[in-house]
Amino acid sequence: MPMPHISKSKNFNWLLSCLFASLLLVSQSVKAATWEFEISPYLWLVNQQGQTGYIDENGIPIVVDMDMSFSEIFENLDGAALLNFQANKADWQFWLDLVYMKLKHETKTDFASAELTAKQKMLDIVAAYRFSNATNNQWYVYAGARAIDISNTLEVRFFELNREPSFGDDWYDPLIGIKNKWSFSEGFYLISRADVGGFGIGSDFSWGVNLTMNQDLSENWALKYSFRYLDVDYKDNDFIFDMASSGFGLGITYQF
Repeated sequence: MPMPHISKSKNFNWLLSCLFASLLLVSQSVKAATWEFEISPYLWLVNQQGQTGYIDENGIPIVVDMDMSFSEIFENLDGAALLNFQANKADWQFWLDLVYMKLKHETKTDFASAELTAKQKMLDIVAAYRFSNATNNQWYVYAGARAIDISNTLEVRFFELNREPSFGDDWYDPLIGIKNKWSFSEGFYLISRADVGGFGIGSDFSWGVNLTMNQDLSENWALKYSFRYLDVDYKDNDFIFDMASSGFGLGITYQF
């Protein structure tokens, strides 16, 4: 049975208005600079631990515990798309980061078995400003919004009885963070990011860290080796999502 949903579009519209206002100010201040772009498809070797579920019509929480390694997720992965797009101009950066996964998780007890089909989509929209620009070490502060859309179906089999409740929600988190770029060798640099978000506007709280080492292959191409951790704690509209995702990533970047 689909769970009730309360739109949070007003919060997201407010976040977008602030972001677009910042973009207008930036466009006035960096007219003479040149735009640089990069696009990076990548594979995230992710594992997840946490809980997801819903409150049923009787007020009883129906919760699935998840503890899936990368090998288990890869085995049960129906589809995935991971993509990062970044634009740079003078002291400013803007990026979009998309993560999409569809996976299945099966659990069993002495009396019943259940299979969870989960679709997870996350999109980060971020603006960053470089406030320190040393020769080999640069610092940025950034702010933006993260859109999260979770859609689950739980097939429960109990003897001859089958139930397939659907539950999920979508929400928008404001986020703020700090970023460092350290060029430690010719053709190699390390990018470190840490951010926090939610603050009760969307999720109760979320936080994440991202470490990426870039290896330049040519003027236009580079390899990315990364580690990413993201923890999201959300409970609203009778939906529960308290999940930590972490793992190593490998990507390739085209710069133009």
